[in-house]
Amino acid sequence: MPDVTKSIAQRNAEVVRRYLRIFEDRRTTDLEGLMAEDVLIHGAGQHVRGRHHVEASILTPGLSNCRVRIDDIFAAGTGLLRPSR
Repeated sequence: MPDVTKSIAQRNAEVVRRYLRIFEDRRTTDLEGLMAEDVLIHGAGQHVRGRHHVEASILTPGLSNCRVRIDDIFAAGTGLLRPSR
């Protein structure tokens, strides 16, 4: 994998880790650095706009306060990226 591609993949993997960490510590203010205020969200038959929807889902009991362990991250089209430990 070329160095530039590897660097981009590592940066993307870190963003994923930061996002998932929010579900564990519930610090939704950290979303400001990860997604736009007017982000479009599609899922569960709904189409909504706004980071506040993500914040609300993270703070919903049962969907947050969980620990996620990442063993491997697969980047689309770039093969396997193993996270640094």
